[in-house]
Amino acid sequence: MSISEKLADYDQTVDLLNRLSKEELEELAKRNGVKLEWEDLSGKVRKARTKSKIIEILLESEFRESDLIELLGTSRLTKEELLNCMNVKQLKRLAKETGIELVKPTIFGIKKATKKKDIIDVLSVLSTSKIREFAEKIKLIRKTAGSVKRKKPKSTKAKARILSKRQKAIKPTHEEKKEVKPIGYAKETSMEEYRLKPELLTEKAVRQGGIIEEVTKEIITERHTVRRILFLRTLEREINEALRNFSPPAGMKEREYERQLYDLFMKKPLISEVKRGKFDFVFGRDQIAVELKAPRGFKALDRLADKISRHLDEYEKIFVVIVDKSSSPEKIEEKAKEIEKIDPKKIRVLIKRAKKKK
Repeated sequence: MSISEKLADYDQTVDLLNRLSKEELEELAKRNGVKLEWEDLSGKVRKARTKSKIIEILLESEFRESDLIELLGTSRLTKEELLNCMNVKQLKRLAKETGIELVKPTIFGIKKATKKKDIIDVLSVLSTSKIREFAEKIKLIRKTAGSVKRKKPKSTKAKARILSKRQKAIKPTHEEKKEVKPIGYAKETSMEEYRLKPELLTEKAVRQGGIIEEVTKEIITERHTVRRILFLRTLEREINEALRNFSPPAGMKEREYERQLYDLFMKKPLISEVKRGKFDFVFGRDQIAVELKAPRGFKALDRLADKISRHLDEYEKIFVVIVDKSSSPEKIEEKAKEIEKIDPKKIRVLIKRAKKKK
């Protein structure tokens, strides 16, 4: 499985990120402009200090695959991943150096393996150490050249001397002399300009000095979208499970119910932090919201419906938990259905009957 395919799977992405050290994860975040901060339940912004917290934040971001490959290096990539990073020309060279014949059995007999997938299948018999040795030999993973900061001349005289020397190095023809312009400073090349474009072949990217990156038909933005959807589905499953386990006792205040629900959320493996926003609980990067209500009257639910309508577009999913302490459960259920009708795909309402202590 290629790196691109693994990044489209939530669990596989976690595995790739776990191979990096905490310092390398921080470097990955820095390169991609990801702020390693999170907001706790009280609304205070905290810095991510643990490896698991950094990974959680990166999972919700759109970090570049090329940066991840560079930080992993050849030593922490499997042989299948390394083979997928190579182009067909490099794979054929590896086969030639190791004496492996690139053929595959078919229903019509033995045929030459020409497609990249077939060549990788043939070369998979090689040991991991052999493939890593070859990858290092051909410099499969190269570091991206950083932007070069040039020092400006301290004075206009020094600048004039440099320009004069550069102009002397170019000897224009008689016709061109009138069109010669002073040569300015070379444009600084950013890391983004060195990145491999999806249309370019790997060999061309090497000549440009970019990081080796497997060329796939899958668009990078689509891969990030898939990873984001998988993260949200897993997060939603954890929230659902916590809400099922929520069993509110009678005689408690709404704030006490919130604390009880908060403790259930924090026991889930995926949820390492819960923050407050426009609703009682907000997960991810303001993607899923949970609102808890223990209403004394029905007007509170009408106000809640109005609040959800105003902020509906800001969230992927909104859960509403109603702790029913009233003597009219039918009326509460009717109000709950009205709230769900606002947007049945986005809103889910759960009614929890407060249980009296035995």
